[in-house]
Amino acid sequence: MTHTSPQPRIHLLGGFRLDCDSRPVHVVPGVRRLLALLALQESWIERATAAATLWPDTTARRAAACLRSTLWRLVKSSEPLIVSSEDALALDARVEVDFRRARELVTAPGCDPDETAVTLLQADLLPGWDHDWVHAEQDWWRQARLRALEALSHRFRSSGDRHRAYLAAMAVVRTDPLRESAHRTLVELHIADGNPAAAVRQYASYRTRLRDELGLSPSPQIHDLVKDLLPGA
Repeated sequence: MTHTSPQPRIHLLGGFRLDCDSRPVHVVPGVRRLLALLALQESWIERATAAATLWPDTTARRAAACLRSTLWRLVKSSEPLIVSSEDALALDARVEVDFRRARELVTAPGCDPDETAVTLLQADLLPGWDHDWVHAEQDWWRQARLRALEALSHRFRSSGDRHRAYLAAMAVVRTDPLRESAHRTLVELHIADGNPAAAVRQYASYRTRLRDELGLSPSPQIHDLVKDLLPGA
């Protein structure tokens, strides 16, 4: 009986990790950056572009040499990780990438969320990586996942799954503590669960933070949700 080995998997969310045969593999920094760059791409990337992106502070000749050395040092696994032509590179089609699945959740309308959706959407992209080619993706991901988490929270709530609706909205608040729409969702969920005290605490916490950090007051929309619950109402 033939056993198929697990597909190699690259994790970009929550930090870089390469799994081969379902086990984490140590990857040297240069190879790690190359794999991350290819994992972020939707298609092939020219060798010259990859070299200039990864080694921007050196000459084109030196950058090309660094790329060749990195490819030579690429960790060996039961399956190839990179496919190449004379002038371009790409991640092998069998390599799974968590960020690609997460990107589907925020870009494909009607993409059906599974049990891992909230976990994927609340994770930062390559946290701690301070490279120009990563910054644009990190900025896009931060805003896209906040919108997707809020949409996911509303979908869960509409289907009667208030627990996962709460988890999704909380993930938004942890990422952006001043995002009122997420706080409003949490207040509504507490009220729907018959927990007025929790709703007031959520509102009061948001109001205090908004005042302390920006000198602003909550909007009438969120205030109206709890005005009859506040002391002195």
